[in-house]
Amino acid sequence: MENNTKLTETLWDPESILSSSSDSKYAIVILNQPILLAKKIVFPLWKKAQIRVTVDGGTYQWLKYLGPLADEVLSGNYLEYAPDLVTGDFDSISPDCMDKLKNTNVKVIETPDQNYTDFTKSLIQLFNECRNKNIRINKVYVFVESAGRLDHIMGNLDTLYKSEKIIEDDKTIILIASNSLTWLLKSGYHIIKIPRVLIEDKSWAGLLPVGSSVKTISSTGLKYNLDNHTLAFGDLISSSNTYDGSTQVTITTDSKIIWSMGIESLVELE
Repeated sequence: MENNTKLTETLWDPESILSSSSDSKYAIVILNQPILLAKKIVFPLWKKAQIRVTVDGGTYQWLKYLGPLADEVLSGNYLEYAPDLVTGDFDSISPDCMDKLKNTNVKVIETPDQNYTDFTKSLIQLFNECRNKNIRINKVYVFVESAGRLDHIMGNLDTLYKSEKIIEDDKTIILIASNSLTWLLKSGYHIIKIPRVLIEDKSWAGLLPVGSSVKTISSTGLKYNLDNHTLAFGDLISSSNTYDGSTQVTITTDSKIIWSMGIESLVELE
């Protein structure tokens, strides 16, 4: 990070998020949604992660995604595909499956507190585990689809806003779906690299003031740029935007805001 007129500057490279060749140190979290991305994307990311967590029903989703490998993993083979940590209130996973995972030395932590979502609780346990085992990460990649129940979608976005109370400031949580990447931009100056294929396909992008209004925000590189605008639900939001041809988008914001971008033409599905 560098300083830009006293603003924190952050560079984002969406293409590197999906590449196992990146030198980033990251954790993977699997939530309770089907995994639709191709195995040639997901498996290398999984294997290179510093720590891997499946959350309640996300454990079933991961085992289903593994296909024939799942029985091998539950039998104690191919343990590179086993999670390091399983968390949740376990209302979506059978005791038999839990016992089999425990027998493969997977750490299982029940998190019954209903004041937090399973996603939020999984982050608390993830970072406890990282501290206890001196595991260093700078990102958390969360596999979860962005379609389905609106309350789940909003709960996931709420966790992004809560995350600064759970993790250190230099850590980033990125929601990875088959059609999008979503993360929280904190106040400051942001540069987002835009892959050429997304520009050519006029892929979508959005800036969403979910947590609260954003009093002052400006951008470059978007088709519909902002110039010291105020964004708020019930007033103005930046949805269904796209790119103006530049290979980067810059955003200067005085408050936290959700950035979401389409990646359909950047990935392959199962």
